[in-house]
Amino acid sequence: MLIFFIALGVATGAPLSLLFDTGLPARLAIGAGLSLAGFIGWLFLYILGLFIFSLFVDMEKPRTEDHPFVRFLIAETLRLVCQLGRVKIVTEGMEKMPEGRFLLVSNHRSMFDPLVSLVAFKKHPLAFVTKPENLRIPLVGGIMRYCCFLPIDRENPRSAIRAINSAAGLIKTDTLSMGIYPEGTRNKGEDVLLPFHSGVLMIAQKASVPVVAVTVENTEKVVKNFPFRKTVVKLTVCRVISAEEVAASRTDDLGASLFETMKKQLQHTYSQKG
Repeated sequence: MLIFFIALGVATGAPLSLLFDTGLPARLAIGAGLSLAGFIGWLFLYILGLFIFSLFVDMEKPRTEDHPFVRFLIAETLRLVCQLGRVKIVTEGMEKMPEGRFLLVSNHRSMFDPLVSLVAFKKHPLAFVTKPENLRIPLVGGIMRYCCFLPIDRENPRSAIRAINSAAGLIKTDTLSMGIYPEGTRNKGEDVLLPFHSGVLMIAQKASVPVVAVTVENTEKVVKNFPFRKTVVKLTVCRVISAEEVAASRTDDLGASLFETMKKQLQHTYSQKG
């Protein structure tokens, strides 16, 4: 998509340089400046269009279907954000991915975590269970809601159960796969993982699907580096637990096993960096 907007900028700005009666070097400089202005202008109009679109999303009614075109548009937009922000996503273990739908379980370091996961798993339509306040963010919240993101209030048991049932329903109807952050909040400390809230793993049990455990690293550096310094973000598929094993396990035991697997992966990476 970045190339598309650059091409639009050049197609819009470069011809206008012919209106200036100057020498070739000056005309080329003017054309480059107008092309850059055209690129920025088209990018602004695109963002404005997304914002207007988000205003018409029903924020109270959960969506029960995924729209392929909007999903494609959002995926390309997120790739554009990564390109503009010089974020390079490196994946490992993707060959472990199961066929069909699944529950994605990930650690949580940054607001960029869902973005990275959506780009990395572009072949697997994915939505996340998230904090209600995230769905109230202008522009972003409306688009997340349209892409079937679900709010969960962990302090309200009834709300949490509704979110778990809704997430399982989206998987069972083959609408998309769901992702969760069992730490419950972003980990801003030194510990590689915060304690898990294992109850959300009921989503996989209710939907009878495998659990895919992934670790995401370096996303906390994106904001600091954005957009002038490159950030290499690594997403690793650590383990896939079959639907049969998920069904036969208690959520607490399942959570403890996932915690140890993901902690081991993160500690291994940090020890290599050290």
